[in-house]
Amino acid sequence: MLHKVISLISLFYVAHGVATSHSLPRSVLDIDIDIPIGFSSCLFYDDFSDLPPGSLPSSQRWTLDLGTSYPGGPANWGNGEAQYYTSDQDNVRVTTDKTLKITPIRGHDGNWTSSRIETTEDWDFGCERGQRARIEARIKLGDNPKAKQMGIWPAFWALGSDLRENYMNWPSIGEIDIMESLNGESKIRQTVHCGTAPGGPCNEFNGIGHTTDSIARGVWHTFAWEVDRRLGLREESMSWFIDGQRQWTLAESTVDDQDAWQALAGNKKMLLLNVAVGGSFPDAVAGVKTPTNATIGGDGASMEVDYVAAYAFL
Repeated sequence: MLHKVISLISLFYVAHGVATSHSLPRSVLDIDIDIPIGFSSCLFYDDFSDLPPGSLPSSQRWTLDLGTSYPGGPANWGNGEAQYYTSDQDNVRVTTDKTLKITPIRGHDGNWTSSRIETTEDWDFGCERGQRARIEARIKLGDNPKAKQMGIWPAFWALGSDLRENYMNWPSIGEIDIMESLNGESKIRQTVHCGTAPGGPCNEFNGIGHTTDSIARGVWHTFAWEVDRRLGLREESMSWFIDGQRQWTLAESTVDDQDAWQALAGNKKMLLLNVAVGGSFPDAVAGVKTPTNATIGGDGASMEVDYVAAYAFL
């Protein structure tokens, strides 16, 4: 069950343990926002409904990452990815259904383009001890056959916002992969990265993670992550959900490193949505270099997003 918060609401973000008012643009304030039972405040919300078809996502909420790396950051996004991220309408746009679609495309020259967006610094939020937070998005994954999706890598995830201070400080800033889909598989990967690499408390470069049972592609699913810090350090945990069903839980005691756990559970985060193409992860899963000659882009390889939200119990 959900309870409803009706129009002209204010959002809150968590800064140093204090809930601070942060108002949405007027066009968004007039919509209804469902806050899940067990949470008291909305930290972030975007359903793209205030934008005309063909628009880029709102610059008040999102930054578009462009090219093949952050300025001065690891090449090819640190993963050997093949795509060049753009702000082209063919790669990222609001649809006539008021959703956001990110679409990888293979050009006539064989090169790939796609898009990646992250929330702006204004919307960074954390979760202090004694609090609880939830991040979720409703997403539809492309349903091209697997053989034509080798290397296609859509993701919904969060990174510690300290990355903006130093683009080389992964994985210490903490990464939470809420939804990763590889090579057209029906199974979803859910992972954390933290500490140092290689090795460290999160077993880098693999991370600590879980692979779900198969889900249907080409239909809508809600992917969510929750962290609960209400019961004391050794009792803290985080859980991943698909369509309201808990998939797995990671306890603080499994990570067993207070700094690494704080980066994952407590420190401020930014949210990301992207569709990568190729790279070390899809290559390892496929057992071949991706993308292959059979890989195609377009709608059947896209990721469509209905809404993105974050909530807290303060």
